[in-house]
Amino acid sequence: MQRLKAFVMWTFVGLGAVGLLFVALVAWSVSGAGYAFPDGDLPRHLAGRWDWTTASQPCGAESHVISFSPDRRTMTIARPPVGADTGWTAVYDLLEVKPSRLRGAIRGETRRTDAGAPVVWDLVMFGPDEYRWHRTDWQSWNYTPAVRRCDAKPGEGR
Repeated sequence: MQRLKAFVMWTFVGLGAVGLLFVALVAWSVSGAGYAFPDGDLPRHLAGRWDWTTASQPCGAESHVISFSPDRRTMTIARPPVGADTGWTAVYDLLEVKPSRLRGAIRGETRRTDAGAPVVWDLVMFGPDEYRWHRTDWQSWNYTPAVRRCDAKPGEGR
């Protein structure tokens, strides 16, 4: 009986260690998210044309353009009109800008968190030519699919 108790105890200790290792690896991978440009000027590097990696025709008519106001208090993401499509524009009031991510609230946002507050978004760089969105009410490891720069040149590293 004593052996059985010892076996059960060490099994749980072993499983606990594996679980702790898994949690540590997830935390490490999430904390690793966030590519920072050497000059730390994220708005300068974000300006330009981008598209979702999930787009049926990447960097085609449905790509979007990111720009910033001169004072860098707002970011505008716009998809220009194409044919009968009138396009769209979203203006983000920037709440925080860091070298690898920015936080913005969309003007007129209608989506709400479970707590009833307007959704706030983090744009997080994953490389010089890739970002992903993260809602502030999501788990720390949840992100949208990747968005890639349309005019990326291999090895240039903006």
